[in-house]
Amino acid sequence: MTYQVIKSPYDLVADTWDQLAHPSLYLSSGWLRARSRTVKAAERFILTSGADGKPLASAPCYLATDKAHPGYAPAQLLSFEGLSEPEYQGSAEELAAIEQHRAMLNAHSAAWNPGFVVGAPGRYGGISTRAGLDEKQAADARSGLIDAVEHQAREDGARSISWLYFVEGEDALLEQMLMERGYARLILDAECYMPIRWNNFDDYLAAFRNEYRGTVKHEMAAMDAAGVKVEMHGAEVLGPELAALERQWRLKYGRTPPVEEIVADYEELRSCMPDSLRVFVATLDGRAIGFAVFLEENNIWYSRFGGFDYTAGNLFLYFNLLFYRPIQTMIESGAVSARYSLKSYVAKRSRGCLLRNVLAFVKAPEDSPIVAPAVQAINSAQTARFNEISSKRITKEEA
Repeated sequence: MTYQVIKSPYDLVADTWDQLAHPSLYLSSGWLRARSRTVKAAERFILTSGADGKPLASAPCYLATDKAHPGYAPAQLLSFEGLSEPEYQGSAEELAAIEQHRAMLNAHSAAWNPGFVVGAPGRYGGISTRAGLDEKQAADARSGLIDAVEHQAREDGARSISWLYFVEGEDALLEQMLMERGYARLILDAECYMPIRWNNFDDYLAAFRNEYRGTVKHEMAAMDAAGVKVEMHGAEVLGPELAALERQWRLKYGRTPPVEEIVADYEELRSCMPDSLRVFVATLDGRAIGFAVFLEENNIWYSRFGGFDYTAGNLFLYFNLLFYRPIQTMIESGAVSARYSLKSYVAKRSRGCLLRNVLAFVKAPEDSPIVAPAVQAINSAQTARFNEISSKRITKEEA
């Protein structure tokens, strides 16, 4: 088995990279070309080949420092600073272990840099392998890919290795092998996803318990009463008008990219993935006041980003553009599921999403290890947190 490292997304050859079976659109050459620059780290796409010279396995990787996107800077990401103490609800010993873990990362963050990160833009973790492998071949392919990642990390002088955003159970064999090699397993986040199991939108509404169904109807009616129109477009609609709306959304969460940077990102998407883009735009009196972008592949819809005019009033644009109008289209087009990424768990759960754990597998620097009590405390706290959200009785069948 041999491997090569590709140091630019523009050097990814679709006829080679996409020979492999991708468990997600986020591992395709088109997506990696379109969005890798948003990671803000040096690219290291690893592709292994078998004895026959044909592609065997691949993984998108980045050599990251603290200048990387916060979702790919290991010391920052793994401090779990976004969680407050009340959310942990652990024992005094667990809380102390977590605080010690945070203090270690804060004091020794430089020791983690550069970090070798395995994960795709869009906060998705996964690997691609040749289709049709038997049990032994599947294990050998994963073992060889791990070897290649670790070898390249040493070549690059990486101080830490992090396999990020792996949906729990999506590749159980890889998870097992990483743990056997000494990687710490952490519950990093939770993905919100929605199986599309309804014959029409009325069935979607009818599935909710009364109080949740009433909320959906109210939010849809508020937008309709204001005279807002929603239409689905393709890649052509992404431009300066929508970029200004996206910037409003980003500013709300403390990010300040210039409109020109956002437009440049749109151009990359239009160039690399024009046929996958589904853009829902809300207009009022001929002016765009909100939008949401999805990508579609193999009857799976991936929710990505959007933007909203926060001066337009309380029209529930977020919920109408992210859920209600797209779900109608998904049902009509025969979609099997929608993947709504991370965060906003309660809002997404209340519109019908389910949650599943997203994992990180980490080899820390020797001089700043992640200690076992901290791993146990974080995983216990995250499990309790996501179980509480998942236990909310949203639909009739859950009653």
